Amino acid sequence: MKQIAILLPRQTILEYAQNVLDKEKTQVQFLKVVDNSNAVVEAKEVVEAGVRVIIARGLQATLIKESLNIPVVEMPITVREIGFMILKAKKMLKKDHPSIGIVAFENMFESLEELDELFGFDLHFYKLNELEDTRNLVSQAIIDGVDLIIGGVKTNQIAFEIGFPSLFMETGEESIKKALQLAVHMLDLAEQEKHNKAQIDTLLDTSFSGIIKINAYQEIVAVNRVIEQLLGKPTSEVIGFSIDKVFDGIDTESINGILSGREELYSTSFSIKNQLLMVVGAPIQYDGHYSGAILTCHKVRMAVREEGSESGAKLAGSHLAVHNYHHILRESVEIKRCIKLARAYGISKNPVFIYGETGTEKEIFAEAIHNNSPQKGGPFIHINCSTLSPEEQKQVLFGFGEENRKKPVSALEAAAFGTIFLEEVDRLSLECQYLLFKAIRDRLFWDRDSMVKRVLPVRLIACAGKQLAVLVKQGKFREDLYFYLSALEISLPPIRKEPEEIRRFTGIFLEKYNTAYSRYVEISEAALGVMEEYFWEGNLLQLESFCERLVLTAHRRKVEEGMVQNLLQELYPVTREDNGSGQIVKNQNPEALRIEMLMERFNGRRTEVAEAMKISTTTLWRKMKRYGIGDSYDV
Repeated sequence: MKQIAILLPRQTILEYAQNVLDKEKTQVQFLKVVDNSNAVVEAKEVVEAGVRVIIARGLQATLIKESLNIPVVEMPITVREIGFMILKAKKMLKKDHPSIGIVAFENMFESLEELDELFGFDLHFYKLNELEDTRNLVSQAIIDGVDLIIGGVKTNQIAFEIGFPSLFMETGEESIKKALQLAVHMLDLAEQEKHNKAQIDTLLDTSFSGIIKINAYQEIVAVNRVIEQLLGKPTSEVIGFSIDKVFDGIDTESINGILSGREELYSTSFSIKNQLLMVVGAPIQYDGHYSGAILTCHKVRMAVREEGSESGAKLAGSHLAVHNYHHILRESVEIKRCIKLARAYGISKNPVFIYGETGTEKEIFAEAIHNNSPQKGGPFIHINCSTLSPEEQKQVLFGFGEENRKKPVSALEAAAFGTIFLEEVDRLSLECQYLLFKAIRDRLFWDRDSMVKRVLPVRLIACAGKQLAVLVKQGKFREDLYFYLSALEISLPPIRKEPEEIRRFTGIFLEKYNTAYSRYVEISEAALGVMEEYFWEGNLLQLESFCERLVLTAHRRKVEEGMVQNLLQELYPVTREDNGSGQIVKNQNPEALRIEMLMERFNGRRTEVAEAMKISTTTLWRKMKRYGIGDSYDV
């Protein structure tokens, strides 16, 4: 017996349905006549009895679909069945070309196109939206001059009351047969889907990888046993929640990229309760639309420090890496791209090179990479190469020197099973560059006049404020170390490339120091424009210090353009060499400072500088000559 219920409005249609069932040799769970007012109640009862598909027609089908979450197969009247009704109407009216009005819901018919030409009558269709509209539409049909009305139970009742010719829309065996075949097919598909789901559930539960399924709104639809164990929560406590609410630190921007079709593959890393996971995501695409994504999570084996090995905390410069990606303050598109790269690089054991000027959050990036890497449980050793002489570099990094031969206190040894972060790596001596390359890449260490092979698992993160490629050409940096470092490079943009970020952080820092010093300093739009145009070589570090000074020394509640220009010139005067005298000259004029900044920003393109200043290129040329800043730009 099929788990199907056939609910019909009249006994005559039920008889047709019984004939179809007998011919098809099909048994259904329920076959009954129901009233429109009771259709939803009857449908609920059959569903509770185990029915999985309902066959109904017209208003009853619409009401059941709106009220219950169950597949409903409708029985639209076929063109052939309508033709029989038209022939019957012609015999009743004794007219070869009558005018007939059909008052019904649109879902009652397979098609009404070209029926009038096909069967020789004038068709007037009156679409029902609500059952209460029936009386008005019947009246309108009579006013329009129809000879006969075809409709459902309500339509025929009203026509009978006023004595107007009408016919009931009979659903014939053809419509019932089509609906039954479709319902049986739907049941078969549901069984197949149930079987497939059981197979997928088995696959998910036996997988050694964590699997997360999300919908198009980044809400969790399913997780497997591995994810449940990692979270320490059952599936019921995570289903329906946004993925970033359950998995803190996951990169939702990239997930949105695959859900929108911008990216075909997503790869990142994040941690669940100190377990680092490498995540690979792929979209679920159906019929040209992205309905969700599958995230496969692979456990990353963490570096384990052997018992008895020296702790990195004993070395000066060692500290706990406390920062993570959510500590990065900047929010620009380019910074988000850098974070995405950093997440991808985190699961590698090879060196990462971070290029960025002062104040571009290089240290935070380095700590975040460490905290999302297999080395997370090990030490994080931070060494600034610029603070050490060449001899001190050898001593600190490699343990050179007689006093260091008896105990392993080198930074590379102390960083075992962890990360060594070399700040300003471009300041390493060429000798130390060579020793570092051999140690990190080949695991070869200089020991008493020879190179010794040692297994010392250390992750190197290096950063610099200068482009290493330029230093290589100048002979100041080793080519082999450069190529080894540059494979996994993150280039942090200076804040001057992101004027909207300058504006945002100016507001943040002014609010911070207004609160700290109980002041109420505001900044004008023109003054903000000056801030946006300034070079900010020190990036966030310089911008924050400047905003503090601005709050502390402002004499008016609202800071205007002139005060910002004067303070910039006072704190950060532009210097150049006077070719005539060889002396260092400082530009004290705010306008000269602005031209210097704009020429730097637009790489010497005077047309763009003139447009920014709203002056002609000729005027700009004269001003550059007047201030003596044209020599560098061939003016």
